[in-house]
Amino acid sequence: MDFRIFDADQHYYEAEDCLTRFASERMKSEKFVRWVTEADGKRKRLLLGNQLVNVIGNPTFNPIALPGVLHETLKKIESGDVRGLSAYLQIEPIRAEYRDRDVRLKVMDEQQVEQTLLFPTLAVTIEGYFNSDIDMLYDCIHAFNRWLEADWGFSYRNRIFAAGYVSMMDAERATTELEWLIRAGARLITIRPGPAYGRSPADPYFDRFWARAEEAGILVTYHAFDGPSQETEPFRKNWRAPPHAMRGEDRLLEHAIAGHDRFAFDTLAALILHNLFGRFPKLKVATIEMGCGWVGYLLNRLDHAGGIANRKITAFGGTLGDRPSEIFKRHIWVAPFPEEDVVGLARLVGAGHVLMGSDWPHAESVPQPKDFAKCLAGLSPAEQRNIMGKNTQNLIAA
Repeated sequence: MDFRIFDADQHYYEAEDCLTRFASERMKSEKFVRWVTEADGKRKRLLLGNQLVNVIGNPTFNPIALPGVLHETLKKIESGDVRGLSAYLQIEPIRAEYRDRDVRLKVMDEQQVEQTLLFPTLAVTIEGYFNSDIDMLYDCIHAFNRWLEADWGFSYRNRIFAAGYVSMMDAERATTELEWLIRAGARLITIRPGPAYGRSPADPYFDRFWARAEEAGILVTYHAFDGPSQETEPFRKNWRAPPHAMRGEDRLLEHAIAGHDRFAFDTLAALILHNLFGRFPKLKVATIEMGCGWVGYLLNRLDHAGGIANRKITAFGGTLGDRPSEIFKRHIWVAPFPEEDVVGLARLVGAGHVLMGSDWPHAESVPQPKDFAKCLAGLSPAEQRNIMGKNTQNLIAA
């Protein structure tokens, strides 16, 4: 294989002090971030304020599931075979490469991965625990980003590019954090998908934020997330009877109709139909770890949004200059799951807008990132090279 691999989706497992090492004075005085040990002394739990962060079973990540142990299971699910979760029982002590960037580089060499985008594991689960406390949310985000700079760097040896985290709860604070990340050398940021706390993310309220991202050439990514959110509350209000606890049946339905693909669909529809790219034509946006099954349906819905008779769509100060589906194909890049129809996605949006992402070292990941190339059979060598690395490299280029 002669591909230069640029993996668009790898992860670290955060150190236990990722939110406390650079805590603000308020965070310290209120002891907002706390680790507590269960009575039997066997497990530590993370508290934010008085809320238990319970979406990750073991937030210390030690022990942790083996990389890729669910990969074959996911392929079987996609093909209709019987599901099984026994792989989750395969755990081991945390490895050095999950927290040490120099050890990680050696592992990347073994994987034949030249460069990678690096995303959080814990941090993408916490935003929903802050309610409406804007100051505490941004204090914690800034503490996290400072930890990220210290432990991983934002462009380590031009091989590891860590994504700074930004919340859209408040436009001014989001812009302030973005400015700090740009000064610190960040080449990409990640934002939780979905509505921006009662607004479209393309509302002109955020225009100073988007203008700065465009000016700096920052890659904006929307990554899968977990934890409490404004996105899941409508489901819980409309599909189960409060105040009853969520049943297994409720969670099953929520996963099917209010999952990550829905958040990707809604977010990108808002960015395109609300004319974000008309106002900021150089913005680059990518979806990571949210699959691609939603793409074809979204393109169809975008082009029908103006109604059958009226094809001109006007929003936030301008008329869309092209078919919405064509705007998607110019401004959006998608990292599909390897068990999906990746070739079909490339045919739909162009191979130049498809990104290879392994999700390594998560349980759902491709155990050997280079094996992602197996799902590209039928594409030309040039198209395969683009997907396996060149596309991401072009997005990150300064």
